[in-house]
Amino acid sequence: MSRSVPHNLRRRIETLRRLRRSRGVSVPEDPVDFAVNFLAWRPFPYQMDLLTDSSTRICVCAARQVGKSTTIAVKALHTALSKRGSRVLVVAPTLRQSLLFLEKVHELLRRSEVAFGSLAKTDRTSVKFLNGSKIIALPSGRFGHTIRGFTADAVIVDEAAFVPEEVITEALMPQVATTGGSIVLIGTPWDRGHVFYRCFTSSGWSVKRWPASVCPLIPSSFVEEQRRLVGEEAFRREYLAEFVEDSNSFFSAELIRKCVADYDPSPGRGSELVAGYDWGGRSDPNALVVVECCGGFLKLVHAETWMSDSYAYSVSRVASLQREMGFKVVLEEIGAGVLVREQLEASGVDVIGVGPSEVERTMLLLRVLMESGKVKIYLDHRLVDSLRSVRYEKTRNGRVRFFHDPGTRDDLARALALAAWGSTLSPLSVSVALLEP
Repeated sequence: MSRSVPHNLRRRIETLRRLRRSRGVSVPEDPVDFAVNFLAWRPFPYQMDLLTDSSTRICVCAARQVGKSTTIAVKALHTALSKRGSRVLVVAPTLRQSLLFLEKVHELLRRSEVAFGSLAKTDRTSVKFLNGSKIIALPSGRFGHTIRGFTADAVIVDEAAFVPEEVITEALMPQVATTGGSIVLIGTPWDRGHVFYRCFTSSGWSVKRWPASVCPLIPSSFVEEQRRLVGEEAFRREYLAEFVEDSNSFFSAELIRKCVADYDPSPGRGSELVAGYDWGGRSDPNALVVVECCGGFLKLVHAETWMSDSYAYSVSRVASLQREMGFKVVLEEIGAGVLVREQLEASGVDVIGVGPSEVERTMLLLRVLMESGKVKIYLDHRLVDSLRSVRYEKTRNGRVRFFHDPGTRDDLARALALAAWGSTLSPLSVSVALLEP
């Protein structure tokens, strides 16, 4: 008979030892002290300001890459470890983003042996601590079905501008009503027609704006370079953290947000895949977007861009991915597009060419499908920014001309429109009547 201690008993003994050790550890009440001495993470002044803000309603409008995800992970950990038996709910537009948040939590815990010793149990969407507290990270979904019924001591909404408004107002805010808990909305600005903007401009909320200039890790030279490259409107959103009016964008901010969905982008076996390929050149990137036609919907499964003025290299790249995924390719058969089509077909790729008279209709079709609720995209900021960059005007002969402002990129938007055109959802014709007031 084996004299070894059963595995479950060993785990129980180790948990009891860790619990005993954790009871002897004092968690700093001051959030900055907690970050520096408990987690071995030193925040910048603007991050300290958020950590020490005890308001129950906080709205943070932040540029990208300023450390907002790490800061809210620290804030969530401090709440969980300083208040025994507390529940912190973190909500993001998609499951992938929720899981990325939990990765931030684990990274912070691993920085400190004392902090890591406070863990009791982890699973895919939650972290439980020895003091009975729990951090739960979930996707919002379109209607908040997965998060209704919770009560929480703190609710944190990441990428708040892309979480459906009714989820925030009807599913999340009531969760802190009986606990007197806090709610933090944080994200990059998108449009003014959403509750994120109304909270940001409300006197009842503690409001913070983090432009890229607040982060000492982002060189001012890089920020100025981006001002020249991405266009004024995108620069004000992405780097100045300003809400910008939706101008004459062909795809409105609200329409794009309604298409953002939480799903597994892996295509189903035997499903129809279509790739839109917007070939580039010396100054324009190549863009490839792959969609799955499934159950009457177009579902984004892949999007990428690359710079190369070598058609041979780009054709090889597209053909390699096509052999892996098995899609047909749709591209504009204009100018060099004729040569690109010939080279793709020589590589064994099934190609659909779109002539000059049909290019405008691909964009029109995409908007019709989006307005009909038939397009699902995961939150890829390159794609949503590309969609929003598309401008349009009617010409004297009744046609529609599409363009984009200097510094912006419409490549991924065009690739998505081409993919839609080659799908089974494409009608025989699309009328420009949808542009009438």
